[in-house]
Amino acid sequence: MTPLYKRTTVHRSAIICALLATGLFAATVHADDYAKTFTVSNRASVRVDTNDGSVSVTTGDTKQVEFRVEYHGYVLNKSLNIESNQQGDEVELTARIPNMWHFSIGTIRRLHIEVRMPKDADLQVRTGDGSIKANGVSGTIDLRSGDGSLIVSSLKGAVRLHTGDGSIEGSDLDGKCDAVSGDGRIRLTGRFDVLSAKSGDGSVGVDALHGSKLDSGWSISSGDGSIEVALPGDLPVNIDASTSDGHISSDIPITVEGIISKSRVRGKMNGGGSTLTIHTGDGSIHLKQA
Repeated sequence: MTPLYKRTTVHRSAIICALLATGLFAATVHADDYAKTFTVSNRASVRVDTNDGSVSVTTGDTKQVEFRVEYHGYVLNKSLNIESNQQGDEVELTARIPNMWHFSIGTIRRLHIEVRMPKDADLQVRTGDGSIKANGVSGTIDLRSGDGSLIVSSLKGAVRLHTGDGSIEGSDLDGKCDAVSGDGRIRLTGRFDVLSAKSGDGSVGVDALHGSKLDSGWSISSGDGSIEVALPGDLPVNIDASTSDGHISSDIPITVEGIISKSRVRGKMNGGGSTLTIHTGDGSIHLKQA
């Protein structure tokens, strides 16, 4: 018969292994912090650059730019270099992991950057490997991830959303939007003046809300995925939709031009205007009213 203390040791070891496997122990691991605050006088221009980490951005009625970097599994100024500086109203943070640094198997690593900034400001974020979240910014906004998802809301102005491998989710957008995913789905909702949405391998969904207009041609495309587009009923637009391997359906009235086929539709809404081009290499296209 196994002694009680041995059974207890085995039982505790099993629990610890289970917790490590599920990642529940990670929440109790102490993380180090880097924090810095800068005060701006006029319109802020904020830049964040990291080669391996997630970034989240929030805004408020403030004249300060606050950076907080939470990291675990790194040694500051050895396996992780963090720098922040200010030139006038331009504020920048960089967090870099040297390419020559190697980690042992089983090392728990985490790098997350939090930014709080004025809502009326310009923003640029670059991460080589990590997700980006941003909310409530009005200005020129450029968010890029080499390998991570982008989740944004309430962005107004000129917005660029690019990821090499990840999904893009954008809600309550207003103005110009350029969204590109090399391998992931795209979902965009907002009032658009200029729009380009392109996925190399993923579905694309766009809800253009009332008040949208085509200051220039719009383009929505997917290399391999379905496309669904909702348009305001009063939007004057020329539509050129095509699919290499799929079909096209529409719930909105279109005055069709030329030959009608299941894989190509050309026509006008409300007398026509600038052209909305929709194309997928392999998937269906569905048009509906917003």
